[in-house]
Amino acid sequence: MLVIVEPLRMAMQAILSHKLRSFLTLLGVIIGVTTIIGMMTIIRGLQKQVEQQMSQLSADVFQVQRYDMQMGFNFHDSDHNRPKITLEEALAIVEYCPSVSQAGPEVWDFGHWVARGSERTNPMVSLAGGYPEFAPNNGYDIARGRFISMDDVEHARRVIVIGDGIARKLFPTEDPLDKEVRLDRGRFKIVGVFAEMGSIFGSQNDWHVCIPFSTFEHLYGKNRSINITVKTASPAVFHQAQDEVIFLMRRLRALKSDQPNNFAIWAPENLISNFNEMTKWIKIAAIGICSISLLVAGIGIMNIMLVSVTERTREIGVRMAIGARKSQILRQFLIEAIILSELGGLIGVVLGVTLPLWIGKAFNIPAAVPIWAIFLGLIFCSFVGIVFGFWPAARAAKLDPVEALRYE
Repeated sequence: MLVIVEPLRMAMQAILSHKLRSFLTLLGVIIGVTTIIGMMTIIRGLQKQVEQQMSQLSADVFQVQRYDMQMGFNFHDSDHNRPKITLEEALAIVEYCPSVSQAGPEVWDFGHWVARGSERTNPMVSLAGGYPEFAPNNGYDIARGRFISMDDVEHARRVIVIGDGIARKLFPTEDPLDKEVRLDRGRFKIVGVFAEMGSIFGSQNDWHVCIPFSTFEHLYGKNRSINITVKTASPAVFHQAQDEVIFLMRRLRALKSDQPNNFAIWAPENLISNFNEMTKWIKIAAIGICSISLLVAGIGIMNIMLVSVTERTREIGVRMAIGARKSQILRQFLIEAIILSELGGLIGVVLGVTLPLWIGKAFNIPAAVPIWAIFLGLIFCSFVGIVFGFWPAARAAKLDPVEALRYE
């Protein structure tokens, strides 16, 4: 036990005797560990929120869209002339795909406002035109009232279902059902209110409304591509239903066997996969920043240890003269370098955990601490202490006792 305790005591004494110098040496380690743990904490928090949001969607629903979608944005590939998804294709999917139980056409537009009297929302409302399948297929629950019916669609009624945020904004003290609101192109009767959904990536999911598909086309035009939410007969035939829809869409569009799809199939799992792919490069960048910081810190530790060996040359000579072996001298300085590095690592862990949690709470950004990132940071610190502390420790162990005693 004394073999470990005594070198630890001497190492701590040496570090504490030069507090400012030791702290400046630790800065690189602190920055590196704080960076990797902080970034991994925020990434993990966002990942958990994405998974939570996606889990609200049914496991047996996917979408047919005009373009591939990644992280909520359409990335138009080299084929900018893809044909629009049509209502006829949606109806054909229901009729000719046996593994599909229902298909809901829907169309979206953004940047709208809703008003009641003199009270008006910001122009940030998402407007959807949908069929009765819209709510269940997209994972929307109705908190009050009802959703749009097929009768509403057939007669292009001016009815609307509003998000929870809009209801709280325009009707803070009363029931909004059966009240009228103004959308930017007319008056609508409120028949339902969506259940609260919260936010993701700063986007408020409760600031949206849905009107009948036919009403949307009458007010905003038909010259746009639609989305089709497809619900399978059961989760067990999910992939079979996708294959049937792809086969039908290719046939409707007369695509040859060597031609790629000119439409996209999207499922919730795609968003999680795309998010993980995007954050993979952020993680690599964080590890790179951490590695550079630790490299700089390692050079600093090596320099400070070389200075320490020079300052304590006479002490080393005295210890050797009274019987200390080279291995003991080596172990003492190596432990000192490791402790120096690990102290910086521990401070970095504390900052890397507390700062993202505090920032997340202050700015409503999700954060979750991954335990593996803490261990990775501490392992990096140990590695830095061993690698960059070995040369000064070996140099101390190789000193000639007689020459060391003569050193002034």
